[in-house]
Amino acid sequence: MDSAAALRSIDTDARSLLASAQTRWDRPIPHCPGWDAAELTRHTGHLFFWVTTIVTSGEAVRRRSLEAPPVDPGELPAWFTSQLDQVEHVLGDADPDAATWTFSALNDHRVGWWQRRLAAEMAVHRWDMQHGVEATDGAPRPEAIDGEVAAAGMGEFVEELLPVLLERCAPNGPTGTLHLHATDGPTEWWIDLDNRLARPEHTKADTAIRGTLSDLFLWLLNRTPPEKLDIFGAREVLDAWSQLRF
Repeated sequence: MDSAAALRSIDTDARSLLASAQTRWDRPIPHCPGWDAAELTRHTGHLFFWVTTIVTSGEAVRRRSLEAPPVDPGELPAWFTSQLDQVEHVLGDADPDAATWTFSALNDHRVGWWQRRLAAEMAVHRWDMQHGVEATDGAPRPEAIDGEVAAAGMGEFVEELLPVLLERCAPNGPTGTLHLHATDGPTEWWIDLDNRLARPEHTKADTAIRGTLSDLFLWLLNRTPPEKLDIFGAREVLDAWSQLRF
């Protein structure tokens, strides 16, 4: 996913998130326990602020050291939009290969890492917000995550985040080998859960899961139930997967 595509996705999903949030600020968000629409808006707006500060300075910044978001929901739309505009400006003007601090497990310390990370994060939280509207108002299902964003998010998850999550829940986490196969794109991943390895290839595994890029990505993040996917082979991994929380 190139920089332009990432920035377009960030903008589209962020503005959709805000539009859904404003329909009811105290709406609970099922996949963000303890948060309502206002708190999810504060979280994402503060993430924009954090990324802007990091990329501008190139240095690590403690998120808690930054000015807190507004408490009054009435102030959130203007504040959120301002933070979005700033992060888009900073990320749009920067060279994707420019050096900056990141928390990449693969030591990818480039601005482009943040462009991808923010696109994936915004897509998922936009989905979370729309799912909250669906859950309380019976609205249509959330829009699928863009395939290019989902593919980039899957790669980031299996290579950078999954090894950390498996370490946290060992020895009770999922085990064996897993093959993810997208039905709407060329993306495939073979994952050795015991040795915490992932390769983008078609290889036999204990469990194979097929689905759209959006559904596969959401399943990895415990948003989509396995019933929406085609499952082949051992199913034990499905029960253990719910322990993986990022």
